[in-house]
Amino acid sequence: MTEVAPAELRRLDPGDSHRAFVPGGEYHRRPAGVDYVETEWLASGTDDDGHSYTTQVYVRLPRDPALFSGTVLVEPLHASGIAPIFMYSSPYVLRSGHGWVCVASQKSALDTHVKPVSPERYAALHIASAAPAPTMARPGPDRRDRNASGNLGAFLQELLRYNHASDAILAQVGAAIRGSNGPFTGVRHVLLAGHSQTGSVVTNYIVNGHRSHRLADGSSVFDGYLPTGCPTERFGPREVPIIQVISEGDVADPGTWFHDGGEPRHYRRPDSDDPGDRYRLYELAGVPHMGTRYPPHNNTAFWIEFGDAASLTPDHVMNSLPHNELFDVTLDHLVRWVVEGTTPPKADRIEVTADGTFAQDSHGNSVGGVRCVQLDVPRARYYSTPLGAAGNPTFSTIGFEIPFDAATMKQEYGDSAGYAERFGRRLDEIVRAGWLLPQDADAMRSDIQAATW
Repeated sequence: MTEVAPAELRRLDPGDSHRAFVPGGEYHRRPAGVDYVETEWLASGTDDDGHSYTTQVYVRLPRDPALFSGTVLVEPLHASGIAPIFMYSSPYVLRSGHGWVCVASQKSALDTHVKPVSPERYAALHIASAAPAPTMARPGPDRRDRNASGNLGAFLQELLRYNHASDAILAQVGAAIRGSNGPFTGVRHVLLAGHSQTGSVVTNYIVNGHRSHRLADGSSVFDGYLPTGCPTERFGPREVPIIQVISEGDVADPGTWFHDGGEPRHYRRPDSDDPGDRYRLYELAGVPHMGTRYPPHNNTAFWIEFGDAASLTPDHVMNSLPHNELFDVTLDHLVRWVVEGTTPPKADRIEVTADGTFAQDSHGNSVGGVRCVQLDVPRARYYSTPLGAAGNPTFSTIGFEIPFDAATMKQEYGDSAGYAERFGRRLDEIVRAGWLLPQDADAMRSDIQAATW
């Protein structure tokens, strides 16, 4: 066990004429009445191998300290230079008064995205690595063979080896955030969250860093974890809560493997309320790896240009299930579990058929898992991934939907009033059951107006 020495935090002068790096990926408007400030800090310390580091820490916090909730969400900077947890859940974080901290804990992200923005401003930033730089290209949507040189599990492991210092940096910054010499005062709880590639970073910390990096009193640096979008591990007991979130699109193809050896969907394990093993697994039915409900991600042309559209054409409609709002509610469940001791609901797993694919209802939508109103009162068939030539799910980050025709809508609901009544009733039930935050319910009602025939 290593007693964590808090990183030294130093604020960068906002008046510097050189441009600052801002983590990418915020596409939502700020909630009305929310007043946050953004500050940039440098974190310095020594990693587990004795090498010094200095890296960027980007902070968002309420301007009025009285509005700070006391909870800070720490997110590693993604290898692509984005902060996907904040990208999806910024409205929830901001309206709740939580602090948010993005740490460039990975050498690959620091060198590729932060430093090139302003070489003079960031000349002192450095993270050491004994491993060679990754040589493997990011696996494409059809590279699914777990034994292929480009498989996703091997790619993620190569990144983890190169970014070995990340665990120590996250722990030391987390410890510093708790102190009064950094951006915050009155911190009571610090959580660690990541999605996709940073879901891998958070998972690696839970497995390898949680027990080895401790505060002076022996307690955990982080009070809870939210690893999402990267089902590489079946978690064992930890003394702080873990909510693991997996979108259907992450695991829809039973031939997709995130690790070497083992069985498909090996991450699955029972939920637990044991004080030494507080755990929830939420599988988001019908939902792709990335949220595509809102601009610019709801534009098929965006993905075709981006080169990650696999078999999609401009005529496809992007999957509009509420990925972001489901992330909001799961994050809120973790916060309440940590802060208030409120036990979150348990969810069924998505049902699996004998051939390993997910079971479908009469409309072709998935059965089980965390539900949303759009799946239970559907107006489309929702695909969490693009399809292969044989109609099979492929491995990709995005999905699409095929809207019902007028005849199907009339058969299912009679008329628009019938659809609106069923949608509204089920929406209220889902809010009461804890699968949607009340503040996000109005945004879902826009689907009623969209369903015309």
